[in-house]
Amino acid sequence: MKLKTIVAAVAATASASAFAAGSMNDQVKQNGNIVNVHADAQYSQQVLSNQKVTGSVLDILNARKSGELASNAIYIGGKGEIYAQYQNVSNNNASLGSQAGNTNNNSNTAIELPYADVAITSTIGDWVTGFADMQVSNAATSTLKLPNAYFIVGNLDKSPFYGFGGKKVVDFGKFDSVTNFMPTLTRAYFMAYGGVVGAGYSQNGIDVVASFMNGKGLGMFNSQASSAQQLNNFALNGSYNGKAGNLDYYAGAGYINATGFSNSDTKNKMVGAFDLNGGVKIQGLAVNGEFLMTTQGVHGMNTTSVAVNNGATAVGLANNPDTAANTAFGFNALPALVAFGSDATTTVKAWSLDSSYTVPVAGKDMVPYVSYSQVAQNSDNNLYQLEVGTRYNLIDTIWVGGSYNYMSGKSAGTKVGKFNTVMLDATVYF
Repeated sequence: MKLKTIVAAVAATASASAFAAGSMNDQVKQNGNIVNVHADAQYSQQVLSNQKVTGSVLDILNARKSGELASNAIYIGGKGEIYAQYQNVSNNNASLGSQAGNTNNNSNTAIELPYADVAITSTIGDWVTGFADMQVSNAATSTLKLPNAYFIVGNLDKSPFYGFGGKKVVDFGKFDSVTNFMPTLTRAYFMAYGGVVGAGYSQNGIDVVASFMNGKGLGMFNSQASSAQQLNNFALNGSYNGKAGNLDYYAGAGYINATGFSNSDTKNKMVGAFDLNGGVKIQGLAVNGEFLMTTQGVHGMNTTSVAVNNGATAVGLANNPDTAANTAFGFNALPALVAFGSDATTTVKAWSLDSSYTVPVAGKDMVPYVSYSQVAQNSDNNLYQLEVGTRYNLIDTIWVGGSYNYMSGKSAGTKVGKFNTVMLDATVYF
């Protein structure tokens, strides 16, 4: 079974259904039945936020259940992001490469327009929903990408079961982040993305999802399998959300059988991973943690992962076949990558811990935060990142923020350098 054929078919079906709904709008107006077109900036923030990347299917289903999304309607929204960056790099080993283009002791400044994103959600009847977004990763270019295009069959008012198919982030792990733009290292090295079909269950705080993907990473970001033409990648994810008085909490676990890591120097032997995550929120204070570990020893990155290991050199994102994933989920912000593989018997572990506090300032929310994340195989291969920052809801649909990020570590026993990055950013939802 070729998943790319399935994905193409379901994406076409979703698009056709959305078009049909729009056409029907003109056909049935005279009878008083109208297909409505809406713009909902609050919904756009929910599905396009940098802080949340997994669980989008359930977010949409819950929006339908709450009545935020009406049946037989088209919702058009989006966001634009701009940031100014200053980065100083010291003691960088030029042979390891750098996504920022810096070597040795150097600094640079830049103003970037990383995202212009338009999203369309189409609700067809009570059971079918289609979602797609079109994105320009740099407003100075005309390159248009389609990071997400999938459909959902489900109605949580009638049944706790649902299904989905298309191109999206795989439901594995949590990977929520309090940061404004820079991804945590857990997200950067373990988040999976690509063509996927799956099914889920959601009721009484229990959420369970099973996903299936093509092998060898040709349709999936951060994966590798034995055959590109077989549906032999899969992921399982589960979580429980509860409430005790003023305390909201969650706990989750996941497994995926293919990651960006390889167990052999041929870069084609699958390595899976386990994920544990949890968090609490009381009033405005939130604390979240996540831990991941590969299922076996690692001997480098596979040829389709976020970082491609060429000998001892991390050549980075340029060789990844799915550039939509790079730009859609912030991987292009990573300034340094680790080779991994000096000890093929040792697993790779990653963890993140963050906290944020939402406080009203002049009637609008301000969210100061601190985030720490690390990925490590041993004392020779590791990377850690610390970020502090804040964002402020200047107007209902406009957020402005600033952050300081520090990253350092080792690759094959050699220090990758010290990366100090200051960013000022603004995000507009519509």
